[in-house]
Amino acid sequence: MTELADPDRCWLVAGLTLAGMTAQDIADRTGCSLRLIRAIRAEPMTQVCVYAHQQVGALSDSLRGEQIDHAATRLELARARDEADRLRMQVDQLLDALTTDGRIETFPRCGHPKVRYNVYAHRGKTYCRECRRDWQAQHRADRRAAG
Repeated sequence: MTELADPDRCWLVAGLTLAGMTAQDIADRTGCSLRLIRAIRAEPMTQVCVYAHQQVGALSDSLRGEQIDHAATRLELARARDEADRLRMQVDQLLDALTTDGRIETFPRCGHPKVRYNVYAHRGKTYCRECRRDWQAQHRADRRAAG
């Protein structure tokens, strides 16, 4: 302990004190006198070292939390990419199943695909749901603007 520079001694005593060791325990562990440990603890440099140890601990905890959040986000991103790839493959399979001669049947008036989710029947005729949604949205907007 006597061979260490003053800042190093202060750093060591501050760290051991924060670890919960008493002055007697530190003296026994370092092989120096109890009086020297108490004198080192009383120095202002030791108080600065205590503060630095506390800040390092807080920053380490914060960093650890951020690393855990980052790992969770990366896992979530990987799962989302896998899901997007799976859904893209399903869409491709559905489009392949719906195509005839390399073309999807469409409504002649609007050109939207004539697939089950986009077709509704009314009085024996089939209509495009997408065009109906667009018409309803425009109708609502016109009514709000007028009223």
